[in-house]
Amino acid sequence: MRAREATEADAGLLLGWRNDPRTRQASRSAAVVALDEHLAWLHGVLADPDRLLLVVEHEDVPVGTVRFDREDGDAWEVSITLAPASRGRGLSGAVLAEGERVARERLGVRVVLAAVHQDNAASAALFERAGYAEAAPAVGGFRQLRKTLG
Repeated sequence: MRAREATEADAGLLLGWRNDPRTRQASRSAAVVALDEHLAWLHGVLADPDRLLLVVEHEDVPVGTVRFDREDGDAWEVSITLAPASRGRGLSGAVLAEGERVARERLGVRVVLAAVHQDNAASAALFERAGYAEAAPAVGGFRQLRKTLG
């Protein structure tokens, strides 16, 4: 696995993954995102020093994306999306680990938070296997998990 910072050239790829029905089901917003809205969002993310958007590749093929957004203090919220074609291949743990490695090295990230939809058992299992633990009561249907990076 190798993570690289996303660029505007990744817009179509990322939008396709974002608008996939299974991705939308697990997201805070289940709405389909229009291209112009996505381009504005991507431009803002790429320009924001408090956000890191990575595309993770396996054998030079993009298989997922990991995003880190600075929260209060030294905590960063993580979001992960696997490419639809990459699901069921056992890649999610490696994608998350590579994202955490890059965030730690490039930004000094030490505390990571994850909001996991209560109905998303696969995502909950991913984060729990990766060492995340309950940090707070669920809010709005999302479990609140936390991990301190080594």
